[in-house]
Amino acid sequence: MRCEEVQEVLPSYARDRNASLAVRHHISSCPNCSAELARYDELLAGLRAMRDETAPVPPGLVATLKAISTSGSRLEVARTHVTRHRKAYIGGLALAAAGAAGAALWRARVRTAAA
Repeated sequence: MRCEEVQEVLPSYARDRNASLAVRHHISSCPNCSAELARYDELLAGLRAMRDETAPVPPGLVATLKAISTSGSRLEVARTHVTRHRKAYIGGLALAAAGAAGAALWRARVRTAAA
């Protein structure tokens, strides 16, 4: 067998070690395919280890999340958001105004050229 053929079946072989004798023989005699199989084995072991781990809940997270829904009216939340992002809104308005002015200028030139 060629390396290309073996590398196609390596992911499934790494999971269940069920393959033909030709595949197993190639892996045992080819250092490149053997190294690739070792990388798959390491990846699968890492994925298995991640499945078993859970992160602890940070202290105070539940209280903070509950406080979000009750902190002020929608109007207060919107005002706070706009205040925090004032520069972005001003920049957006300036860009929109410049675009409108450019469109008006272009339209005026098109009308003048057509007349």
